[in-house]
Amino acid sequence: MQDVAKNANEGRSGAGKPVMGVFFDRDNTLIVADGYVGDPEKVALMPGAASAVARARRMGLAVVVVSNQSGVGRGLFTEDAVHAVNRRMDELLAGEDADALIDVHYFCPYHPAAKLPEYRMDSELRKPKPGMILEGMRDLELRGGYCIGDAPRDVAAGHAAGLTTILFSPPDVPASPAAEQALDVRPDYQTTSLKDAMDIIERLTSPRPEPRTPTTPPATPAAGATPAPGVDLAKVERQLEQILLELKRQHVDVSDFSVSRLMAGILQVVALAVLLMTYLGMGGVNPLLMLVFAVFLQAMVSSLLLMGRSR
Repeated sequence: MQDVAKNANEGRSGAGKPVMGVFFDRDNTLIVADGYVGDPEKVALMPGAASAVARARRMGLAVVVVSNQSGVGRGLFTEDAVHAVNRRMDELLAGEDADALIDVHYFCPYHPAAKLPEYRMDSELRKPKPGMILEGMRDLELRGGYCIGDAPRDVAAGHAAGLTTILFSPPDVPASPAAEQALDVRPDYQTTSLKDAMDIIERLTSPRPEPRTPTTPPATPAAGATPAPGVDLAKVERQLEQILLELKRQHVDVSDFSVSRLMAGILQVVALAVLLMTYLGMGGVNPLLMLVFAVFLQAMVSSLLLMGRSR
């Protein structure tokens, strides 16, 4: 079920169609919800809601609302009442900030234990399932985005749809039963205000500076030393130096130690482990390749020992 607002690029910075979006939960995220909200006269915005929606649009993001509305299936109010509440929320948002426009509202009236038979089903649209979010991504042709909600089911739905998730826990609003459910999926971020949530999104969407081109060529490795592919030996050496310093602070005798010898000892153990795995037929890799790798490690051991003696 959906309300489509004709807000294509109004208030949105930059040209062209958005490729990313912010998926907001409605109740206790954009509006205060003391139970089920079916009366538009009782709609009240959460603090910072209009600013959050407007900021999303100014960043060039689509704004979508995805909301479970099992009150319809429970017979508490009708789908028309949900549409009326959504329209009232839109009015209040635009009244605070002209750029605070929702692109699309989606809601799910279904529930497995609904009182009304026509709404009694385990719908793919009902959060924690990602159906509403996936539908919004298809309708607006979005590649990804962010999900903000106050309940674990919002986090689970956003995670299942591949979005960055933000669990919103407003401190001055009583938690809904949905918000008090167990958190099965950890959110990527957790905030207590919509402003903080939008700060996170702005930080993640801001273009990052291009890496600076080095003006001098990288240093060549020492003679006889062959770095392993994908291994930053300089970083490893710095870490091992920290280990040696810590040993000294603990009054451990390290007079016969050196970083090169310590690295050689570690690589020697790895080389022996590779040989043992080859002998036992473990690893699932061609034995010849494992033997070549073991010889390579042994050559590094010899090189490191030579470096240690020369210091």
